[in-house]
Amino acid sequence: MTTARWTRVAFVAAGLSFLLFPLLRPWPDETAATTELATAFASDRWVVAHLCGILGLALLAPALLGLRTVLAQAGPADGGGGAAYRAGAGTVTWALVTAWVGAGCAALYFGAEIFGIRTIAEAALRDDDLGLLADVEVLRMQPWAVTLFAAGLLLLAAAGVLLAVALWRSGARPRWAGVPLAIGLVLLLPQFFGGPEVRITHGFLVAAGCVLVALSVRGSSEPGPSR
Repeated sequence: MTTARWTRVAFVAAGLSFLLFPLLRPWPDETAATTELATAFASDRWVVAHLCGILGLALLAPALLGLRTVLAQAGPADGGGGAAYRAGAGTVTWALVTAWVGAGCAALYFGAEIFGIRTIAEAALRDDDLGLLADVEVLRMQPWAVTLFAAGLLLLAAAGVLLAVALWRSGARPRWAGVPLAIGLVLLLPQFFGGPEVRITHGFLVAAGCVLVALSVRGSSEPGPSR
């Protein structure tokens, strides 16, 4: 498989993973400590959904690495746009670095959500003590955890903007191919304050953005941008 092809696969897989997270995640009423809430937190769906979220984060960096390689290797065979492609590769390098660090910070929080909250919920069900669910908010709002999570999501937002700039500079077809994904990554943090409908819609936005970027990726031997 060529670099361009596995880069497309990585972007599509990342988009699908981001979409599966809100689609698979259970959405119980979290305003009160109930058996339904504890059951949702302790469910396999809770674990699988969050693993999909982590996978989406993890795939962004290799996808960007592949895109950087494709743009950096573009030469005369791309129809005369090699210089523009290589200019875009430099910007993708910064997107790659910010996405890698951001995904690492955010994934730590996802890990706490998966195993920490599930452990609390299992204890609440086992001991028939729903009062233990109060510790869920304590876990989520632990200062270091919240700080790392917010920093990670902000870095991912920066990576999205840099990606959009890189594709615009490279002359990708369409030039705005990275804009939807950039919007989706910029909204990563605020969408967490929305309800299920908002978060599922956001999942579709990120997935569509990833697919659009994948479709814009071309290898050095494929036709480049028209001039």
